[in-house]
Amino acid sequence: MKIQNLMSHFKIGKANKNNNIQKTKPMPLDSVSFSHNTKDNEQKFVALREEISKDMKPIMSGVESACWDFYTESTPENMDKMNSAQDKADNFYDNKETYAKLKEINDAGGVSDKKLKKQLRNLTSAFGDGIEFKEELKAMSTKENEISQKLNSYQMTMDGKPVSKAEISKIMETEKNPEVRKKAADAKIKSGDLIADDLVELVKMRNDFAKKKGYDNYFDYMLEENYDIKPKELDKLLTDVAENTKESNKKVMDGVKADLSKAFGVAPEDLRSYHFGYLAGDNPEKLVNDEIKSKEEVVDISKKAYAGMGYDVDKLPIKLDLFPRENKNTHGFSFPIEAGKDARILANLTNNVSSIDTLMHELGHSVFTVKTNPNLPYMEQDTTSTMTEAVAMMMGDMPRTEGLIKDKVSPETFAKFQKSAAEEDSKFVGSSMAIIDFERNMYKNPDQDLKQLWKDMGVKYKGRSEQDEATNEWATIPHFLSHPAYYQNYFRASLIKAQLYDGLTKKFGNLTENKDTAKYLDEHIFQYGGSKEDDEILEEVTGKPLTAEAFCERINKTVK
Repeated sequence: MKIQNLMSHFKIGKANKNNNIQKTKPMPLDSVSFSHNTKDNEQKFVALREEISKDMKPIMSGVESACWDFYTESTPENMDKMNSAQDKADNFYDNKETYAKLKEINDAGGVSDKKLKKQLRNLTSAFGDGIEFKEELKAMSTKENEISQKLNSYQMTMDGKPVSKAEISKIMETEKNPEVRKKAADAKIKSGDLIADDLVELVKMRNDFAKKKGYDNYFDYMLEENYDIKPKELDKLLTDVAENTKESNKKVMDGVKADLSKAFGVAPEDLRSYHFGYLAGDNPEKLVNDEIKSKEEVVDISKKAYAGMGYDVDKLPIKLDLFPRENKNTHGFSFPIEAGKDARILANLTNNVSSIDTLMHELGHSVFTVKTNPNLPYMEQDTTSTMTEAVAMMMGDMPRTEGLIKDKVSPETFAKFQKSAAEEDSKFVGSSMAIIDFERNMYKNPDQDLKQLWKDMGVKYKGRSEQDEATNEWATIPHFLSHPAYYQNYFRASLIKAQLYDGLTKKFGNLTENKDTAKYLDEHIFQYGGSKEDDEILEEVTGKPLTAEAFCERINKTVK
């Protein structure tokens, strides 16, 4: 998962994971008369944009660095430093003089260039909010940081002994004893219990803010203003993919339940949430995991894969903090500190395929960042959210699609493991729809029984049992805290990654076996940062704009 560069709020209106700067509702620029000399306005705006950027860049880089320090070492001192850095960012936008200059350009007819028009709108929004909603934004930021510190400093335990998230994941993959599995699942859920009430409070704060902006709730606000997608468009996309893969998804789900039923000796309807995630004896992922002897080997496999594409990770300006320890955030993130110069990866690796996926994914984000042209205008340097996620997801698939571990297992096992790429996409359809639909309904009514809502989503989309226990597992989803309404971006990015991979492999074959891959990615995708729309890149690489065709075909062709 990528920690959004702070200047990316000009694209998505989100100040890093801490959400301290949001965009105001877009000004109705299309209703403004453009009879004025928009060329003069464009020159004025570009000059003002560069003036703003000059002061903005060190402030935003400072926040990124402070966030990195806090996530890698979650001490009260580092939290104070992060809050201080964010205060500087807040105060940057509390500038009536700059806001007046932006409004003057708007009032004079705005600009006609599509890219500049978007930047003008977003800058006007950012400064408008910095002035008009400073207190609300500060309160949300403070609340989110308080929850983050509580979560980051929390130590999960089993039988009174400390246990890491990586160890929990290992247990859920390998442990046959249902009692031990339930203890591991409960240990994770307790971290959700810890912050559930605080999260509900934050959701309500966010909703209050969104209503002041003219929206029914914060989820809809984020979709339209931060991700440029209307709720109805998202609904159609989700429905179309679900319908086109419905039969395949049911086959995969039934197969998973049949395997678990056999492994645990219970009827499919008696399976519980803590049974899921177990890799049965003949599961190809288990067989591969058995051959990965150490977490350091995960790093070696990932670096070798990138070397095969033409990237020497050790020579790139990417800092790595890869293994679990106390007071460190338990998830995986890439921090884009400075385009072309500095990216950092936080991970908590163990010796399994999931960890290879994680590191390959986060390296995808970071290579994108350090290969972005730093000479682009500052507001165009950030990678667009869906494209960078798509690249990262494509890289994360490579243990399966590219055969990164085929020399460790038999050809028969690897063939099954490779086929599982489509099965993982199929599972992703159900799990992501459960998360997206839950979050959407949570923002519509945060006072409802969210434990029951989470259970209902599991039954509806993931085939879980009606008899399953209702818990605060929902609060363990990190995106609900740090990246509200972001998970739908993964869903859209999954379509892009399939289309990208299909187009790229037609040119190069296996990407990790052709060193020309790096040069092509740099020249046709990475160097542009956020200066090109996703469809522009897709048409250049694949010959057509975004379509779900490759994603659905991958699932339906493989799952027969």
